[in-house]
Amino acid sequence: MDVKESTLQEYIYILLTKKWVMISIFAVTVLTAISYLIVTPKVYESIATIMIEPPKLSGSATMYPGNYLTNSRNYCEILKSETVMQHAVDKLLNSGLKLKFLNSSFPADMLSQRVSIRPIVDSDIIKVYGRGSTIEEAMAITDAVVDGFIEEQLLVARKEFSEQRKFIEKQIPEVERGLVEAEEDIKEFKETNKILGLSEEAKELVRKLADIDVLYVQSEASCNAINTQLSSIKQQLDKHKGSLLEDITRVSTPYILQLRKELLSLETNFSLYIVQGLLETDPKLMDIKNSIEKTKEQLMNETRKIIDKNVSSKDPLSVSEELIDNILKLELELSIETAKKNSFYSILTSYEKYLYSFPTKEFKLLQLERKRNLNNNTYTILMENFETTKLSEAGKLSNIRIVDRADTPKIPVKPKIKLVLMLSIFIGLSLGIGSAFVIEYVGSTVKTSKDVRLHFNMSVIGNIPKVKPVKSGNGNGLLTHYPINSPVYEAYRALRTNISFISPDLSIKTILLTSALPGEGKTTVASNLGIVMSQLEKKVLLVDTDLRKMSLTRCFGIKSEFGLTDVLFDGKVMRKAIVETEIENLSILPGGKVPPNPAELIASKRMCELIEELKEEFQCIIFDSPPILSVTDSTILASKLDSTILVIQASKTNRLAIARAKETLEHTNAKLLNIVLNMIPINFPMYGYPYYYSYYSTSQETKPHKNKSV
Repeated sequence: MDVKESTLQEYIYILLTKKWVMISIFAVTVLTAISYLIVTPKVYESIATIMIEPPKLSGSATMYPGNYLTNSRNYCEILKSETVMQHAVDKLLNSGLKLKFLNSSFPADMLSQRVSIRPIVDSDIIKVYGRGSTIEEAMAITDAVVDGFIEEQLLVARKEFSEQRKFIEKQIPEVERGLVEAEEDIKEFKETNKILGLSEEAKELVRKLADIDVLYVQSEASCNAINTQLSSIKQQLDKHKGSLLEDITRVSTPYILQLRKELLSLETNFSLYIVQGLLETDPKLMDIKNSIEKTKEQLMNETRKIIDKNVSSKDPLSVSEELIDNILKLELELSIETAKKNSFYSILTSYEKYLYSFPTKEFKLLQLERKRNLNNNTYTILMENFETTKLSEAGKLSNIRIVDRADTPKIPVKPKIKLVLMLSIFIGLSLGIGSAFVIEYVGSTVKTSKDVRLHFNMSVIGNIPKVKPVKSGNGNGLLTHYPINSPVYEAYRALRTNISFISPDLSIKTILLTSALPGEGKTTVASNLGIVMSQLEKKVLLVDTDLRKMSLTRCFGIKSEFGLTDVLFDGKVMRKAIVETEIENLSILPGGKVPPNPAELIASKRMCELIEELKEEFQCIIFDSPPILSVTDSTILASKLDSTILVIQASKTNRLAIARAKETLEHTNAKLLNIVLNMIPINFPMYGYPYYYSYYSTSQETKPHKNKSV
């Protein structure tokens, strides 16, 4: 449980120490997302709903009941076709909206990119989605596509009737001219030949021929109309189904051929009885008519069975039942009307033989009368068919029903503001936290004792916390300014204890304190170590061997005429050079005057003699020396002393600098090399200082330590 608690607190500490890194990364990520939202053009999406209603076929039910829902896929493709998009573009151009993409070279393609179609599963419902840079544009695009789709479907549905109407429109003027010409020819012939009219026998023959001509013209007009419808429907089916149309038109079996022959025979007999003057209510005609309907039904059913087998194997999902059913019916009607026309033609041929039995003038007048009657009947039939076709064309409705027009979008679909902000917050936090840990664990500085053991395989004998100075100026980090039960005081006591256990068998009297780089707090550590050592009733001497900066001398504020450099030149002044402090058992040998050659003085034989002299008088001698990587003084002195302590500032000293310092000391045969980790944050959970500090902060406040003067 303790380990987990410590680990969690360590993580929290890392996050707290790297909070500005996390805040910066989080802020940059969120601001980037906000900038993206501001810069990115807004896209609105409007939705319209349409329903595909089953086609209303004449006669019986649909050809493929239950499979109609699969056709919605075809309608989805038609909705995105270039034809529908072009209809939509035309409507947008007429709407007056100024849309940029309408001015492009391919506006239909640009519009298609702004539209998506989604069918609702297991239904006849299709959703149309239109996107635009404004709400009005999105709604206009959606409605234009829906209206263009309905317009296209109406054009397709009315195409067969419109083509039939156009065909009749071309025929009417020609027949009308023929009728006028026939009237003029009869008038001219009568005036020229002084004939008032035909005989009764000729009139009767003309009447019969006119009746048959009417039936013939009606059959011929029906055949033309059916052929026009068939051509239109076949074009539609052939566009989507390929070889399927050929398969339908070639459907034939012996039984189907037999039924067709029977049907043609019945229609011929029916036409003959009509010509003979029998009414349709006559029992004979009623029986023939019933037989015709029964044969037609059998023929349709048999044809459908065969087509159903072929179609289901070729394209079971997307076949248009309406088109196929209409083709079958029209093919059957065409064969029936063709049989009627042929029957009437045969009857006309037989009657025409009697014309030659009349005198020449009466024969000629009879032909002219017949021509006029024929043109007149043809004109009447064409006009009737023209009006019927116009009504059929106008009455043809689309099977597309609009369920909902384009709705009004509330918020843009792009960019997704909530999603982008949530993602930016998540990514910002993730990157910030991840970067904090990466910087912490991949950084090149030493932070904990574990780092020292891991990278340098060295022991850490002291962990000195970082505390706020109680005063400014020199000596602000001395223990004399802190309560004796403070964390920093206890840390130096622990360091003193660990030094005594470095080598139990050897007596350590001389200790060198150095650092890899300047500013790591070695002078403060040396001073405070001297203070806690003096509390063991040992005579302790602090020697300032940093002959360039004299840091130890300034730390205690000593102003002496003599110092180490003077002692090295003249041993007689040693007593005068050593200064006793106000702290009991603690003396200092200041640096003295700055020499021109500090390294030579430290390496001199006199320095070795001085060390031996000091060891006889003092029980513990601590040397404060300059940084190893700056000058060579420390490396020279390390080989002369009992122990060397390398001071490292936590979270600041570079591992490369420590490695070079260690290597340098090992090459000089430094004895008992150890590490003191200095300036550890007091709230660093790895060392328990939060608990320690909390414990002592709740206890009775203790005044700073007072020392007896010697």
